[in-house]
Amino acid sequence: MYKLARSSSRDSGRSAGPFSVDLGLPLLYPYGMNENKSETAVRLWRMVQTQAGLSRRKAQELIGSGEVELNGRIVDDPFLSVEKQTIATLCLRGHPLSLCDPEHRVYRYHKPPGVLCSHDDPHCGNTAGRILRSEGFIGYTWAGRLDQDAEGLVLLTNDGGLVEILTHPRYRVKKVYHVFVPRFPPIREMKRIFSEMQRGIEEGNERLRIVAGEMSGRPLRAVLTLAEGKKHEVKRLFSHFNLKVIRLRRVAIGPVKLSGLAPEEIVRLDPATVASLDRLTGKKP
Repeated sequence: MYKLARSSSRDSGRSAGPFSVDLGLPLLYPYGMNENKSETAVRLWRMVQTQAGLSRRKAQELIGSGEVELNGRIVDDPFLSVEKQTIATLCLRGHPLSLCDPEHRVYRYHKPPGVLCSHDDPHCGNTAGRILRSEGFIGYTWAGRLDQDAEGLVLLTNDGGLVEILTHPRYRVKKVYHVFVPRFPPIREMKRIFSEMQRGIEEGNERLRIVAGEMSGRPLRAVLTLAEGKKHEVKRLFSHFNLKVIRLRRVAIGPVKLSGLAPEEIVRLDPATVASLDRLTGKKP
């Protein structure tokens, strides 16, 4: 950790100033105080996000908790600005991260029931993180968390910016689910329930809502389209109407579909689908 030193008031004739930190690195002020700000400057959270394939929030959280080492020293300021050429080593939880710009890739993964969307968990050995490492996906994470008992489409990527866009509620990326309950009410009643879900339901200090809902298929299922992705949202919506979800399967995230993907299978997205994702996120294909 770094030693914090307060400037001496005897030397300056004034009261002691704020703490200063010696990082051994050229620092840049975040709000344009440097007259000749280098174009190679980068925020630490952005570097970790890009190289580890994390969301912005997760990258900031890991840095703030002391999980990141920069040039052999622990740094806990996510907004630290450094020059790229001064970074000799960058480690996350003891694992070195590449300093080269990675080729961004996206894969479809059919998560089966029983797999926990976590990198590591002491109470569950079957986690998505361990599966990724066993398959050689270093620096990848998932865009679209599913409950442990749920199944269906999860996107795996090393593009932290894409994870942010696909998962943050403000981007309203649509996700489609198939929902099964032991016994559905009559169709007319389900239409009324879907209408209430579209208007929004207050539950646990949150407002839950769907974009669209309909009944379809054999066996009969509810097909819901959501755009916010709150925790346990589908189960909470159905519980409001005393309906217990016994099976939940995600079949689409934005333009990407689950169809044709066997359980546990991981397949790289084809160029056309990647291009449609790029358009969704505002990137140039």
